Amino acid sequence: MQNTRTLSPETMTAVEMLESITPGQRSQALEILRNFVDEINNEQKWQKLYAESSEPMIRMSRQALEEHQSGNSRKMQP
Repeated sequence: MQNTRTLSPETMTAVEMLESITPGQRSQALEILRNFVDEINNEQKWQKLYAESSEPMIRMSRQALEEHQSGNSRKMQP
């Protein structure tokens, strides 16, 4: 069975770009791309959850503020 799906011009551009670099560089680029796409997907999930109900975020922010005010937080490292 042959895949007859047509690739978009954007996908073809990405493939051409990947084909122009060494296999080692290609692996690195694909790992960066995977991480980037994961971040986008996670952001979309959060946006959907927040759009459905902001209550969980409000609850978590209140909890974080209470923990900070009671001295149970620490400065984040850059």
